[in-house]
Amino acid sequence: MRLIYLKPLHRPAISIIKLNSLNCSSVAASKKYFNTKTSVSSILESKYYDRLLEDCTLSKNLVLGKLIHSRIVINGLEKDSFFVTKLICLYSVCGNVSKAESIFDRLSVHNVYTLNAMIRGYSTNGLYQQAVNLFYEKKKGGIKPDSYTFSCLLKVCALSSDLQQGEKIAKLAEEYGFESDLFVSNSLIAMFGKCGRLIDAVRVFEKLGQRDIVSWNSIISAYIENGNDWEAMDKFCKLVRSELRPDQVSIISALSICSSATTVRELHGYSLKSGYESNPTVRNSLISMYGKFGRTEEAHFVFNYAVKPDKITWNALISSYAQNGYFEKSRELLQDMKDSGFDSDVVTYSGIISSLAQNDQSNEAMNLFIEMVDLGLKPDVITIASTLPAVSDLLYFDYCKEIHGYSYRNKFESDRRVQNALISVYSKCGSIQNAVQVFADVRNRDVISWSSMIVGYVQNGFFNEAQSTFREMIIDKTEPNPITVTSILSACSGIACFRRGKEIHLWALKNGFEAQTFVGSALIDMYAKCGRIEYSKRVFDMITDKNLVTWNSMIGGYAVHGLGKEALDAFQRVEKPDHVSFIAVLSACNHGGLVDEGIKIFNSMKDFGLNPRESHYTCIVDLLGRSGWLNEALNLIRTMPVEANADIWGALLSACKIHSNLEIGSYTGSQIIESGSENPGYYVLLSNIWADFGRWGEVEVMRKKMKERGVRKVAGCSWIEVNKEVYSFVAKDRTEHPEWKSLFKMLRSLNEHMKEMS
Repeated sequence: MRLIYLKPLHRPAISIIKLNSLNCSSVAASKKYFNTKTSVSSILESKYYDRLLEDCTLSKNLVLGKLIHSRIVINGLEKDSFFVTKLICLYSVCGNVSKAESIFDRLSVHNVYTLNAMIRGYSTNGLYQQAVNLFYEKKKGGIKPDSYTFSCLLKVCALSSDLQQGEKIAKLAEEYGFESDLFVSNSLIAMFGKCGRLIDAVRVFEKLGQRDIVSWNSIISAYIENGNDWEAMDKFCKLVRSELRPDQVSIISALSICSSATTVRELHGYSLKSGYESNPTVRNSLISMYGKFGRTEEAHFVFNYAVKPDKITWNALISSYAQNGYFEKSRELLQDMKDSGFDSDVVTYSGIISSLAQNDQSNEAMNLFIEMVDLGLKPDVITIASTLPAVSDLLYFDYCKEIHGYSYRNKFESDRRVQNALISVYSKCGSIQNAVQVFADVRNRDVISWSSMIVGYVQNGFFNEAQSTFREMIIDKTEPNPITVTSILSACSGIACFRRGKEIHLWALKNGFEAQTFVGSALIDMYAKCGRIEYSKRVFDMITDKNLVTWNSMIGGYAVHGLGKEALDAFQRVEKPDHVSFIAVLSACNHGGLVDEGIKIFNSMKDFGLNPRESHYTCIVDLLGRSGWLNEALNLIRTMPVEANADIWGALLSACKIHSNLEIGSYTGSQIIESGSENPGYYVLLSNIWADFGRWGEVEVMRKKMKERGVRKVAGCSWIEVNKEVYSFVAKDRTEHPEWKSLFKMLRSLNEHMKEMS
């Protein structure tokens, strides 16, 4: 038995407490102490080295750690595997992984403890592949891994999102008899959760015979990682009712998914009773969540009770005020933070930038980002992910490319959060090709990756591609969240794919998604656009907690079917309509020919504190024009408080074509052309008006102008669903379908039959 395990009969001349205080001293102080006339050998005994090394590791005091390392070498203990393990941990935690490697390599005979220490050291420093390679090398050399080895390796796979390697490690753990080991199972739950395999994470959790708090925290985190907040909160509630009690990790996870200020307050109360409120991380989470729900006073209350607010606490409070639009207050707090001895950092700016972007102040967000860079602060992953939404709102494609390049140069591009944000930004900027390229580079996609790509396809009108991506997502065993379901239903709406829409509706029912407001609203919209308004009404009636989005979807559904009176009845039941409500009901009046009602509703917008936007003017101009009130529509455009865009003029131009009005049509067409619009539909429409009146000279001039400006008529496209497959047909492109010859043969036969009938 080594002396290191023996209990000393008396303490050395200097206490461990005094030596521990030395851990926080400077290099000079350390040297001064060790240069005193009392030699180190008389103060330190080998049996205390392990405790001192642990203290150095916890405080990351490399200076004192090196001095103790030198004493270990002098005393001939550098090849003791026990001390080698401790030293590897010390140097790894302090970021000197090369020194940890050299200590490990100098040991002639390794065991599982030194192996575990080196694997953990690699993992701590982000060298995931080296950790895996070392494991296989030493396993081949005869070292038998233990449960801690597999736990570390599964954590490595989780951090690197390497699902394939994770499954391989899990299989090896099973072969070594650790299938039921609690530590391995907990790590396996976390790995599956991180890699987007929620179903497998749940399977492992449900299979556990005995669970500890880590098991519960792992499954709660897995649900959160995959966007299933409701299920995560349900698991937290079950944890509260179990024999175990939530710890600070559980509380922080639950706080991150609170759906209301009431829930935050309940968790705050639980933290007080359990004594966790004094925990800095819990305290900071409370401040952030109170801020999220607009409770800045409560956030400040928690802040004031902090004994010594650190920089994270300050940042949380500043972000709380910023995200609620109190930007002047957040600036004041920023100055107070500096006066308290804390300099603003990247986190501080990231919080304010994110808040500005979320409050539709994208220009200010970009300006603050530039200010941060000018101060010499280097944006990190969080900053990039916070700034990109502002770029997408402004449709700054060049900025997006610059930030993408910056991410690539600083090795942020492989971070899934940045990749997901880039997919969204490129999609919103209309560069679907770049979005697809980023998506293709995402390793081990999570639900946000898949959803972002599906949303991007839908936003750009690639509905078939959206459905294909959704199928790939299901095959990949990534469970969709409400955003995914809402987006794919929009894709079904875009191509009127009724059968696929019903299948997704059934899936939503089985998984409890139909009760989600946005999913229910998307179902209403999908059925309406697929010509099944009765299905829309059925879904609408089944939603117990109807909100404004639900009502707007139903009003819009009635509008699509020209059911003006039903739309008006639904609109009258909305307590506080928004801009979308008015667009939907004006569209319904338009399709139903309800001119007087439409004008009355348009004029009532100010009664609800809403100013008409360009889209509302487009609706009312279209309503007046279709009803033959062309002069009234023109006068409205001329007296509008905002300058008419091409869409508003286009609505009037369409009405001129319907009512064969050459004079107003020519004037309206000239306004559209002068605006620089490149919409080929307007050029063709004006050309057709001139052709109706035999103005062939103007028609020829228009064709030349379209050619000069590079404006081309978009080919017509239609879809049809046959045997659960959606086929698209593009005008003048017969090669789109493999059986086009048979199709056109049938078409000719039908045409001849129709001629005979006439």
